[in-house]
Amino acid sequence: MSTRTTSGKVLTVRGPVDPKTLGVTVTHEHLLIDLSVVFVDPGNEDGRKLADEKVRLDNLGWIRVNWSSNRDNLVQDDVDLATREAARFKSAGGGTLVDVTSIGIHRNPRALVEISRKARVNVVMGAGYYVAPAHPKDFSSRSVDSITDEIVRDVTLGVGDTGVRSGIIGEIGCSWPWTEDERKSVAAAVAAQRATGAPLLIHPGRDQNAPIQIVKFIEQEGGDLSRTVMSHVDIRVYDRAILRELASTGIYIEYDTFGLESPYPPHAPNTFMPSDYQRIQQLLGLIEDGYEDRLLVAHDNCTKHRLREFGGHGFDHIPTTVAVWMRRTGMSQAQIDKLLIENPRRILTFA
Repeated sequence: MSTRTTSGKVLTVRGPVDPKTLGVTVTHEHLLIDLSVVFVDPGNEDGRKLADEKVRLDNLGWIRVNWSSNRDNLVQDDVDLATREAARFKSAGGGTLVDVTSIGIHRNPRALVEISRKARVNVVMGAGYYVAPAHPKDFSSRSVDSITDEIVRDVTLGVGDTGVRSGIIGEIGCSWPWTEDERKSVAAAVAAQRATGAPLLIHPGRDQNAPIQIVKFIEQEGGDLSRTVMSHVDIRVYDRAILRELASTGIYIEYDTFGLESPYPPHAPNTFMPSDYQRIQQLLGLIEDGYEDRLLVAHDNCTKHRLREFGGHGFDHIPTTVAVWMRRTGMSQAQIDKLLIENPRRILTFA
């Protein structure tokens, strides 16, 4: 199927839809995922026992602090659970979930169709490759063109023999410093963006300079920054000047870890996790600087402990709680609507 039939539409796992039907949209989530690639051994006997336990109420406090050191927490492959969690989002007024589970962390196209149908929400599926540790063994020997062709096929025809098409390229994973294979992955993703008109979403490495470095590379490769999302900015960029430089490029700025307030996780001990209040303050600063049309929000739910059924905030945290806090801190309803409805609609609509 040609992408010509998708121009001006948003491509969900159940086919193209009118952008006006998206409603409240969270642009960076994982309904199903295996994030074992980030597992960190706790380093002591007591921690290792907890690492192998199932997520339960009596160990939830430890897991919230050490969430990447519990194996069960890093795998969410229960379709029924994902459906119930997505249905909570729907009941809270949500319309669309963007699942950017890319290749290497358990993308499951057929299951996403089932979740979308049963929960009655739009689901947009990602394409491309995550960070280098999640790459397949043959990735280093593959050419940019072969990776590009694979992504283009996922968007235009569907993943494998599923017929389920990706509506966004990403999340394309980069480390810090990024590897040659990750650079190749980004180059292929940019080429696929040019070929399909699909939006592109980048996962930058854990350094304040990583997003700008990637932006310059995307420009060099002929990518369209106005059709590109830089994710995890809330846990990457803390310097106001660097943040303004990034925003000035015209790229979409995504604050996508709402609800996650555990600083210095085991797999990233130097990464500061801000509070939701601090995230909102940063967004208000970017709005004041004139960038309200380029801002997106999400939760990046990628572990069990953040789901409602495991004592977490779920996919409905933004529409039910964060939106209220936004109003209390001075954001207008028109500005909130831009972040939750209008900006996602614009970036997800195919060129």
